[in-house]
Amino acid sequence: MQQSGVYDFLPHGKLMTQGFHSFDHQVRIDSWQARLHLRGVAMSMEVFDQNTGKREVLSQASNWNAGWNHSHTYEGGYQSLIPAGATIILNAWYDNSAANPRNPDPDQWVTTGQRTTDEMSHAWIVVTHLDDEGYDKLLAEQEARDAQSLATTGGETHD
Repeated sequence: MQQSGVYDFLPHGKLMTQGFHSFDHQVRIDSWQARLHLRGVAMSMEVFDQNTGKREVLSQASNWNAGWNHSHTYEGGYQSLIPAGATIILNAWYDNSAANPRNPDPDQWVTTGQRTTDEMSHAWIVVTHLDDEGYDKLLAEQEARDAQSLATTGGETHD
């Protein structure tokens, strides 16, 4: 249940939340770091391009452990390029049941807050802001790299 950005985690319950952010210009995503507390079990970052209707998962942190707070830095040339107006979607999943081995007490009601025993979610996302020329140049470089990769593999793709 959500009320004004506050979430209540029912005893023995599960919850999924979403956050959204759009840019009015193009950006390149250089890294991201998910952040949840003890009842968080996963987070994903997606992009939705309203112009094409395409929705794509960019990264996912599964089997979340609050003791592992790693920043995921994308290799040069492989960073996601986000067109102007596209929406970044952060999905977070929580498990307040006994099935979550990091849950200290599945009988407790939990709300959002800063304490480790509270719950929360956010992500640090490092972006490079791009003008039209910079975006077009990086996009052309990625497309050329991908075309070369397909040519060297004989055009085979694997799902």
